[in-house]
Parts: sequence; C-alpha cells; structure tokens
Amino acid sequence: MFIRSSRPIAVIVFCLTAMNARTHAQNDAQIQQYVQLLQPIMWQELNFIRQVCDLTPEQRPTIRSAADVAVKEGAKAVLQPQRGGRSQPTVAAQAVHDSLHETLQKTLTGEQLERYTVEDAKRTEAKRQAVILGAVAQLDAALFLSKEQREKIVAGLDKDWQREWEQWLTTFQYNGQYYPQVPDKYVVSLLNDDQKLVWSGLNKVSISSWNNNNRGPNDEAWWKPAGVKAAKTAKSATPNAKGKAALLKAPAKKE
Repeated sequence: MFIRSSRPIAVIVFCLTAMNARTHAQNDAQIQQYVQLLQPIMWQELNFIRQVCDLTPEQRPTIRSAADVAVKEGAKAVLQPQRGGRSQPTVAAQAVHDSLHETLQKTLTGEQLERYTVEDAKRTEAKRQAVILGAVAQLDAALFLSKEQREKIVAGLDKDWQREWEQWLTTFQYNGQYYPQVPDKYVVSLLNDDQKLVWSGLNKVSISSWNNNNRGPNDEAWWKPAGVKAAKTAKSATPNAKGKAALLKAPAKKE
C-alpha cells in the first residue's frame, strides 16, 4: 500500500506564505518611501483648497485626514504597472488629487464645491499653458524659430496635450544643457535644413522629477483646530432657515 506524505505540501505552503509576507513587507516599505516623497504634493493641494474654499473649522479635520489617505493611495498607484511610460510623479500627483476630490464632493457645500471646481480648472489650464509655452521657448532659444513656427508647434502640442508633458518644466533648471523631449512630429516638419541639423544634436531628455521642496506640517493647528470634530457630509449648499438664524446669532469665529 502506498502512503503519500503531506510534509512536502506543508513545506511548499510554508515557503509560499513566507514569500508573500516578504513581498508585502517590501511593498509596505516602498509605500512609506513614496508617502514621504508625496508630502510636498499633498501640502500643495491642501493649500490650494484652503485658499479657494473658505473652509469652516468643522470641515478642516475631515479634509486633512483625507489628505493622508490620498497620499497612501498615490503611493500605491506608483507601484502599479503603468501604460504609456507615465512617470511616477505624474501618476502619484493625479492619484492624490483625485482621492482628495472625492472627499471634497462629500464634505463641501455646493457653493464651495463649485468655487473649487472652477479654480481647479483654471489652475490646470494655467499649468498646461506654462508647460507648452515654456517648452517652445526653450526650443526657440536653440533653433531661432520664426513666429509662424512657434505658433504651429504651440497649436500642435495644445491639440494633443498629455499631462505627462508636465515633466518638461523640470528641464528649465539645466540652463540649456538639456531640452524637453518634444516628439519629432510636432517639430521636424516645420524646420528648415539648418534647424533640423541643430534639432538632431540637441540633448533631449525625459526627466522624472519629484518635488523635493519639503515643507513641514506647520499648518496642522489650522487644519485641526482644538476642540473641533470632523464635519459630517454636507447635505446641501444652502443652510435651512433655522441654521441661518443660528449663524446670525452666534457667528463661528474662524482661526
């Protein structure tokens, strides 16, 4: 009679469990690393929200706590396989923005949310124009582009805009040593022979750069006022009559 031992199976299960535990530990360590790298992005978003939303003391702790969650979501997003070669900073920043936006939709009043949405769209468009015009200005310095060439390159980039191109802004710090990696199809067909020769010799690079202008959490007292609990989800944009009367009698003092 043949008896099969269960010991080899147990050993295999033990090894797989140990491997999974080690993988999770490595992922947790990487997540914590990216959480630290994302702190400047988190504070940029919080400062923007603070400037445009006129938050009540009760809303602040909810949004501040959501920012910590958003940073972890951004860190996890970086570890996922990316399509189209998207850079880690772009992926993470978008994840932080989107996660915070979900909380804002639940926490802000209708008026606050509308104001945030309008200003956020303006901010996105301003950055887009800064990237495109900045890149063309760098190319112009090397290629001596005509007005028509500049306008056509700007129009092409604007038409096919990709958020990944935001990383082009980092090439400014290299003072002409490196140039943004603008795809050939937006440039080459517009150049004359001399310009094409210069273009082919430019050191065009794709730089994936994190914003390392760290700032300490020196606004924590504002975001988490003493004795104030997190606000519940806003039910409507307009307070009821009773709520208005209460506000008029005892207006909340903002810090």
